[in-house]
This record gives sequence, structure tokens and C-alpha cells, in this order.
Amino acid sequence: MIQWLEPRQFATEADRSAMANPAVIEPFGAPRSLPRMLFDFAILTACITPNHPDLPVLDFGAGSGWITEFLGRMGKQVVAFDIHGDLESCLRMRIAADQRLASHQIGFEHGDGHQMPFDDRSFSNLLCYDTLHHMHSYPKVFEEFFRILAPGGRAIFVEPGAKHSKSADTIAFLKQQKAHDPSWIERDVVLEEIDEIARQAGLTGLTVVPMPHPDRLVTFNIKAWGQFRNALPSFSKTMARKKFCDRLANVNYNERVIFYTDRQL
Repeated sequence: MIQWLEPRQFATEADRSAMANPAVIEPFGAPRSLPRMLFDFAILTACITPNHPDLPVLDFGAGSGWITEFLGRMGKQVVAFDIHGDLESCLRMRIAADQRLASHQIGFEHGDGHQMPFDDRSFSNLLCYDTLHHMHSYPKVFEEFFRILAPGGRAIFVEPGAKHSKSADTIAFLKQQKAHDPSWIERDVVLEEIDEIARQAGLTGLTVVPMPHPDRLVTFNIKAWGQFRNALPSFSKTMARKKFCDRLANVNYNERVIFYTDRQL
């Protein structure tokens, strides 16, 4: 017989409130796709360089702090950085709601990504999730990335792609956001442009990490997959593989891009 655990008893009303706060339960219960967010987080962390384990990781554009929380669960020392004023309260509620988090490993700072309040060479890695495309000046931001990363450090990105600003969803969302924040922008992230900007800032060229879109997975039954993998060269097999590769290439350029750039040792 299944035995269900007793509901957790929270000590204070603040704890109970935190568990119902959308800014604290994200990514679970978030309006965005949970599979996509967890998939993206896995890729971000898979790209983290082990260089400088004594230095913290920067969660650039931390938002509600969910990536900061997850990195903290991994045992990372992490600093959440965002321009919005609710960052500290989000982090404190997350720490209060999850006893697995060591609060001394989590820091925060408010500010503008174009001029960050950090010392030179302060971070081992920088994670940027759906934030770069809101920046007004890519060159200034990448100059800051170069400055605050230690030699051998890495900046890792998951961003919308080259056609982001032109999509109907983005146009509608931008109109909604500008109603209460006129400075809000939605930009495209074009790999060739970012590659050149990163190089000019002193970083390496981009390393692209192509991945399927987790909301639109390509699937095969076992027979079709065996034929796709093992059949002798044929026109139909060649066309199937071309279609698969074309789709992967399109997703990882126009729709969403995953990449990183390093500060060389």
C-alpha cells in the first residue's frame, strides 16, 4: 500500500506565502515550458568549465533566481545579478523554502549589465539565460563579460535566435511589456554578429551547441530509427537525414541558440 508523506508544516506565514509565489516556484508552475527550462539548464551546466573552482559563478539576469537556486543545490558558490529590485526577496524566500540550500553560498547584486559592480576577474563562469537579447548594447556587455571573467573562464548562453524580434508572439509580448516599462527591448541574437563582438571584446569565437527543441522533439518508431541509422545509402535515407539536419540547423539559428565563449588563459 502506498504511504503518502505528511504535508510539510511551514513555520511562518511568510514560508507559506513563498510556496505560492510564482517568482519563487519557477521553473515549476511557470508560464514558460518547464521541459524547455530544465533542458536548457542541463545544457548550461554541462558547458560549465571546471577552471577556477574557488571562484563563484555569475547568474547574469537572474530574474526570479531559479538558476541561482539550482546552482546552489549543486554546491556551487553563485552570485545572482539583475536590475530588478525584488531579487533579494526572491532569493531569501527560496532559501527559506528549501533547507537544502546553504545561504552562505549565494550572493546577489543589483545593477545594469552594461556596467557591472564587480572586480576584474571575479568569476569562473557566467550563465546567461534568456537575458542577452534584452541588452541595449551587445559590445558593452561583452566588454564587461571579458573584464569580470577570470582567464580560463567561460560565458554560456541560451537565447532566442535570429528571427526572435519578428515573431508574432514577441511583438505581442513587447507591446505588453512596454506598457509598464518603456525601456524594454526584444532583440535578435545572430550568431555571426555575436561571434564578432565577442572577439572584439577579447574573448574567443563562439562555440555553438546545437540541440533539438525540447518542445518539439523529433521522434521515430524503432523500425524507422533502425532504417534511418543502418540502411544502405539510398535517396530516401539521404533525404531523411537532410531533412533532420536542416530542421536542427534552422532551430539552432533562427529560433534558439546555445553557445559559449571563453576568456583565454
